[in-house]
Amino acid sequence: MRYAVELSYIGHAFAGWQLQPEVLTVQKALEDALAILEGSPVRVTGAGRTDGGVHSRGQVASFDLSKEWSPYRLTMALNNNLPDTVSVIRASSVPEDFDARASALWREYAYFIWHGPSCYPHIRPMVWWRKADDWDNLLVDRCCSFLLGRHDFGAFCKLSEKPENSYREILKARHIRRGRLSVLRIRGTAFLTNMVRIIVGNLDEVGKGRRSPEWFKDLLNGGNRTDSATTAPSSGLFFWRVGYDDF
Repeated sequence: MRYAVELSYIGHAFAGWQLQPEVLTVQKALEDALAILEGSPVRVTGAGRTDGGVHSRGQVASFDLSKEWSPYRLTMALNNNLPDTVSVIRASSVPEDFDARASALWREYAYFIWHGPSCYPHIRPMVWWRKADDWDNLLVDRCCSFLLGRHDFGAFCKLSEKPENSYREILKARHIRRGRLSVLRIRGTAFLTNMVRIIVGNLDEVGKGRRSPEWFKDLLNGGNRTDSATTAPSSGLFFWRVGYDDF
C-alpha cells in the first residue's frame, strides 16, 4: 500500500534532504524509521530536495508498505523512531500512482528575516538576522509583484547547476512585515537550485537602497547570476507547503 506523510524538521540538524554517504539526511532518518516498521528497506520520494540548513514545515514524502496502517498509528510509530529534530505531522494512505514529487501541483517556500541590533536567541537558528533595520518595505513589495508569472530565473540559480531551460512560473509572491520580522512567501510550480535564497539576497539589495526595483526586474529578463546579489543564508528558509489534488 502507498502512503504519504507531511514532515517538519530543523534544517541545521541534517545535511539536506537527499541521501548522501556517511552523513545524516532527512531522507535517511525517515527510511531508517520505516525500515524498523517494515522489517526491510523502504525507499521514499520527497516533494523537494532541501539543502543542508534549510528547514521544513510541510515537506511531503511517499512510500510503499506491505501492510495497512491507520494514519494515527503510522504517525505515532514513525515519530517514536525518528530523531527529535524531525516529526511526522500527518500521514495518509494515497492512490497507488501518487508520487510526492511528480504529483505536486505547486511548492511554497517561506523565508524569515529578523531586522535590528538584537534578536531572541531561541529564534536565531530559524531566521536570517540582519543586524540593521534599513529595509524599505514598499520597494520590496514592488519587487515581489515583478516575480509573478513566468520568467527566466537564470540570474537566480546556483551557477554550477543552471539548467538549459531556466524559465519557471511563480504563482504567489508576498512580503509581510510585522515589527522586526519580515516573511517572504513564494509559491511556484518548480524552483531552481538556491532560487528562493538568491531572490531574497536580491530583495535585500533593493530593500536597503543599494539597487532599484527596475534593476531587480531586469534580472528576470535573462539576467546572469554574476549580475545578481549574494545568496541569502539557509537559516531563514522553510519548505512551507506542497499542493496536491489528493493529499
